[in-house]
Amino acid sequence: MQVLSRQRGVSLIEVLVAMVIFSVGVLGIALMQIKGAQFSKQAGARTVAVLQARSLADAMRANPAGVYGPSGNTGDLSGSYYKYDGTAAPDPSSCGDSNGPCAQAMSDLAGWLKELNAGTATPVASVQPNPNAGTLTIKISWKAMSPGVINDTTTDAYQFDYQP
Repeated sequence: MQVLSRQRGVSLIEVLVAMVIFSVGVLGIALMQIKGAQFSKQAGARTVAVLQARSLADAMRANPAGVYGPSGNTGDLSGSYYKYDGTAAPDPSSCGDSNGPCAQAMSDLAGWLKELNAGTATPVASVQPNPNAGTLTIKISWKAMSPGVINDTTTDAYQFDYQP
């Protein structure tokens, strides 16, 4: 009598190879999820910076007397009430007239900074005259998050010039 040996099913080595290939695929998908979350957070911080910078420009459009400052000289932005160097918080009570353009500008800046600091980026902001262009440069910078870098100390920034 002759015994025929027929192999049926899958060998253990084939199963192990399939598991390794499947595991590498799952790890790749998990890594893509993590990177996607990091990029989404970066995009969110940039969006907040752009929206906040543009909102301050809209406030300046609504208060043109505050943009040109006490001189009222259009084209000269050196005395602008909207100047902010990023150090001392603007104080509307420091203006003589509580309803004037100075108080409105200081209130706009204080509200702008409050909204910026409500975000997760911990930004540094400034509004400075650009004498060469006759504009106010609104700049916001925040701690960046470089994907894959632990204890990242780089910063990201957004700035634009507001032409009154």
